[in-house]
Amino acid sequence: MDKQPTLLMIWGAAFGLGLVGFAATRFRRWLLLPALALIAFVAWSRLGKLADPILGPRIIQDVGRGYLIQSCAAVALAVILAVLGLAPKRGAV
Repeated sequence: MDKQPTLLMIWGAAFGLGLVGFAATRFRRWLLLPALALIAFVAWSRLGKLADPILGPRIIQDVGRGYLIQSCAAVALAVILAVLGLAPKRGAV
């Protein structure tokens, strides 16, 4: 478990990546795809061991199922924030 990121690091990175994705998508709509690719790459590189058939159950046994649930929720937050950048802008008339 000493090599796994803490929940605070996971939530911070997810929020940061989500805001970067939101801003990029607001700037140019097509930047959603690179933003989602970046989120997926970071999530897999940091949390990929949880999907390992041997290491995953051991990590979850050490830290609890809440770690897995919160990790997935943090990644979902990053994706949702990036996609929210597609929402129509409220412009002045």
